[in-house]
Amino acid sequence: MASQVRVDQITNLNGDGAPELVYGATVPSGATLTANGDLNLTGVTTVGFLTTQNAIVGIVTAGSFVGDGSGLTGLQVLGEAKAIAFAYLQG
Repeated sequence: MASQVRVDQITNLNGDGAPELVYGATVPSGATLTANGDLNLTGVTTVGFLTTQNAIVGIVTAGSFVGDGSGLTGLQVLGEAKAIAFAYLQG
């Protein structure tokens, strides 16, 4: 039989910082993790669905993205003239 702990806040032992989750943490399917402030994830992070604003990330790999991509920067894309030239060269 599982136990439940109901608290308003969890801090470190000194009460002056965040606790360390030495074995990680799991948010069950259908539940929500809300970060009111900074959320710093390091290492490999697997996310089923993510909604965010102002994300600063290193490498993002995804099966699909939703939206028009108008806010994406730093992409290496071809201009229209080069794309047409490549199409002719390949055809």
